[in-house]
Amino acid sequence: MKNKSENKMELIYQTTIELLNEIGLSDISMSKIAKRASISSSSIYFYFESKEDLLIKLYFNLKDQMHEMMFRGVTVADMSVKDGFEKILRNYSNYIVNNKANFQLMEQFLESPFIRKSCKDHNGGVFKPMYALFERGIKEGLFKDLETNLLVTYSCLPFVQMGKEYINGEYEFSSANIDKMIQMSWDAIKT
Repeated sequence: MKNKSENKMELIYQTTIELLNEIGLSDISMSKIAKRASISSSSIYFYFESKEDLLIKLYFNLKDQMHEMMFRGVTVADMSVKDGFEKILRNYSNYIVNNKANFQLMEQFLESPFIRKSCKDHNGGVFKPMYALFERGIKEGLFKDLETNLLVTYSCLPFVQMGKEYINGEYEFSSANIDKMIQMSWDAIKT
């Protein structure tokens, strides 16, 4: 069971996500967050030093949640590269479908100069945890012998783009479509 402090932080995070998706990074303020959450600004400042501190912590919180979901049920060392690849991309697709507001905000964050400048990622980029699996795929001769970041980017960004289209009501993340996307991503980088 969450304690009162965790509940308050969760309220602040959820309210901030809603507002950021509505009005964007440039128009957000602590007072707008407080008003929407029906709490005092001083309550927010109890948990966060500044708006920037809140945004940075929210970014890392969302990123950690996304990684946790992407790697649920994945044991890179014990799975075949193909099974790990498929599971991660299927999990990522499910993350997009089940966390639309968070996905939308992460995309906004990743396009933001503030986040790029302020969040010198302590654990790499959004897809960095996939690198070990891809490096194993290169060693095993399954993937093209190219830079790992190029292979990861080339296979994952179609999911990001289709996620954006899904959010806009222009694409259906059906099981059949996800299967096709996974196969196309695999085919694009395999030897």
